[in-house]
Amino acid sequence: MMKLLFITNLKAFLLFIIQYLSLVLLIVTGPVFPSSSPLWIFYIAGWILGIWSILAMGIGNINAGSDPLPEGKLIRRGPYAVIRHPMYAAILLVFTPLLFDPFTISRLFIMMVLIINLLLKIRYEEKQMNLSYSNKYREYSAGTWQLIPYVL
Repeated sequence: MMKLLFITNLKAFLLFIIQYLSLVLLIVTGPVFPSSSPLWIFYIAGWILGIWSILAMGIGNINAGSDPLPEGKLIRRGPYAVIRHPMYAAILLVFTPLLFDPFTISRLFIMMVLIINLLLKIRYEEKQMNLSYSNKYREYSAGTWQLIPYVL
């Protein structure tokens, strides 16, 4: 049976809520499509990365929460062969262009909350993955980037 939201504690729940509220606020506070060509490149790249990540993970392994599914598998194919959190990278690629088109202080604040939340979620998830997959995850993480190749 597919579980789209598997959350085991309050911290994971709060990280989930903050992420989705930030995304909703970015959507309702301005246009949802960039108007300039350079921004479209990032926007489209984000959608491609997000779809590729979902296909690589497989529907049965998808979880919007931060906790690994009890029956989940460690995915190392597709974008996961290079970065450990490609869905978060996809979110940043899709939503960052919306920050600049048009730029507002409120959207900047929301984007900063989203970025901080994603970084905290990554930290939490990595701890959970280490607990669930131990040596396999340590080996995997030693050969991949967290979020942005050659940067983080």
